[in-house]
Amino acid sequence: MTKIIAAVKTFLNSTNRRSWAWFAVLSLAALALRFCFAPLPGNGYDMGAFSYWATRSRHFAFFGFYSFFDYPRLSFPNYALYFPILAVMGEAAQVATAAGRVLLKMPAILGDVFLAGAVFASAKPRWKLAAAAFVLFNPAVWYVSAVFGQTDCLHAAFMVLAVLFATKNKYRCAWASLAIAVFFKIQAISILPLIVALNFKSSGFKKMTVEIVPATVLTAAMTIPYLIVSSSAVIWRSFRGSFGMFPMVSINAWNPWYLLTLFGRGDWVYDTVKVAGISYKTIGLVAFAVAAGLIIAALPKRPGRTVVFAAAAAMCLAFFMLPTEMHERYSYPFIPFIAVIFCESPFVVGAAVLASLVIFLDINFVQKIPVINFSFVNAFGGCLGWTLVFIGLFIAYFAWYLRRAHAEKQVEAAAAPPRPTGA
Repeated sequence: MTKIIAAVKTFLNSTNRRSWAWFAVLSLAALALRFCFAPLPGNGYDMGAFSYWATRSRHFAFFGFYSFFDYPRLSFPNYALYFPILAVMGEAAQVATAAGRVLLKMPAILGDVFLAGAVFASAKPRWKLAAAAFVLFNPAVWYVSAVFGQTDCLHAAFMVLAVLFATKNKYRCAWASLAIAVFFKIQAISILPLIVALNFKSSGFKKMTVEIVPATVLTAAMTIPYLIVSSSAVIWRSFRGSFGMFPMVSINAWNPWYLLTLFGRGDWVYDTVKVAGISYKTIGLVAFAVAAGLIIAALPKRPGRTVVFAAAAAMCLAFFMLPTEMHERYSYPFIPFIAVIFCESPFVVGAAVLASLVIFLDINFVQKIPVINFSFVNAFGGCLGWTLVFIGLFIAYFAWYLRRAHAEKQVEAAAAPPRPTGA
């Protein structure tokens, strides 16, 4: 924890104070925007669950939530760090009142600013404010927090910090940040292969096993309260429930698997269905493993910050596009990662804007909590048209990343000293 605080102080000292002042101004404006939408009902099921957990936290001691089979339906470690926050809110977090809904959405709204701050600290000095503004005023970001009422910004922020620490060779902090991200939402493991690869390239296997120890201790510390109240069997059962809880190829996520749903006239398609003896779920996992392998293999020996964040964005997008059981929100982490390299090239700018639009439309379409009339969604071929756009964007961005990483590899090879020749 001391090293994390010291690292944060380093960020503050290394950045122009005037830039931080402008960041504060942007944050206040972004908060004002969010508070305009916060009284809206949001997602009825999720907001109802959050309110229920908050009001009943003392009865359940909030560390015992994973013990229940029926309601709420949970999988460890999802929300493990969010339950204490809800417990602090307590009975004031009433979904039936506007004030209670604003209170319920407050962690996500403030989390948006924290996420933007992580992006601000990660971007190049010249583009820090532009990158932060892109997150703060991105409709896909403020819709999730202020309208939908979900907390994706919390795990996304720690994912960004994990990658940022990795670029600075602070792997103890990187692993700790990733552990915290996973305890907010288990989908944060999407960047795990990247952190492993970066740590191995930089430190080697032996040193990496040492650098991961603090995160292991932190993970144990965050797990122990739930083990005490419940049991190891309960936690393990809940953890296994994280995989296969929604055994469909796509849960309204506009990715390649969603095409099966569309061509099946809207009927849910289970990912246990087999083709040539292999289930859709296995095909998706193998496809992601291949994509992750290509992303990691393309990395130079000592990758620069731009390539690392580009790789993280590619990993998040591949995680959304290739495995099954994806919800519409699971593409969310792509936004902050691409925001860090937002001004790297005109293509990246276009990809960031288009991805944000499609992600926003997907979430808005599924949640049916309209804040703006987007009738042109149906005019553009409906879900099929936008799904094809997103798939095309994924292919184009993946190809761009591979070219960018290859170019840096060539520069690295050219700068390497020549090998000594034999006598």
